[in-house]
Amino acid sequence: MAVPSDFELAWFYGHFTVQCVRAEGRAWEDLVSNAMLARHGGDFIQVDAAGRGDKGCDGYVKGLMLACYGATSPSDAYVRAKIQGDYTKAAAHWSNVMETWAFVHNNANGLPTMAAQAMAAMKSAGHPHSIEHWPPQVLWDNVYADLDRAKLSRLLGAPASDRPAGMSYIAECVKLLSRSRLIVDVDETLPVPLKKMEYNRFSPSTVKLITETKNHTHHVRYYFKHATPGEQFQVSENLRMRYDGFRATASSADEVFYGLCDSLAEEAFGDELSPEIEQQRSAALLVVTHFFESCLLFETPDEVRIRAAAL
Repeated sequence: MAVPSDFELAWFYGHFTVQCVRAEGRAWEDLVSNAMLARHGGDFIQVDAAGRGDKGCDGYVKGLMLACYGATSPSDAYVRAKIQGDYTKAAAHWSNVMETWAFVHNNANGLPTMAAQAMAAMKSAGHPHSIEHWPPQVLWDNVYADLDRAKLSRLLGAPASDRPAGMSYIAECVKLLSRSRLIVDVDETLPVPLKKMEYNRFSPSTVKLITETKNHTHHVRYYFKHATPGEQFQVSENLRMRYDGFRATASSADEVFYGLCDSLAEEAFGDELSPEIEQQRSAALLVVTHFFESCLLFETPDEVRIRAAAL
């Protein structure tokens, strides 16, 4: 059983958090069920909600009953009613096998106020079953953290390699982003301003991924040093447009960062089943990190102040 490295765990956790943000409704239930099946195998029982409904059970294993709720914009009153209603149904129909009831939701920032109050009240109400609250962080700790590298790769995709990608892979990513040649001077890479990662509120796993990848971005600088004049400028402009597109719809800097990396790898190489997928994703990660490091992607506190002063 292969254990993922710290670098790979940072990649897996970053993609897990982005998946949680994006999943809602049935997609969230499927995400949780697939993870539980990977963790518990045949001991985990899925319940088909078709027909007479799931009776408050979105999955069961060894006394643990799950109630899943995923939404991008949850309604406070609705979530409160769902928590109370799902537990009531589960207690009525599954009480003989249920020891613990867990509400599993996709909001890493927490529950809305009324829903949080409802959960706190249920936990202290003296119900015959243990009541648990599973935000994404707890789902990771209870399920994903125990999975081996192969199972994490099946659930979250193969990780980028923790070794620098070969120059040919970097060239493919650059080729995708470079649509025309502009004759301009190629500037030297600038140091990353202090607290840029903190200012953009990257998660600790993404900070770790960027920090370790920065140790290898000299490979990208070497490529541009020997590239056609103006290529780095054109690539940076195209990548900036992609960044603006993701930033307009994403809810976090992590989602933007992984969206840039994943879309670049997918469009440059295509085949997710390629035996070279780790090198390909490593190349995309290196290119995106290089331009983050060059201060062309994501904001700095100074840029925000300058823009505000101009209004």
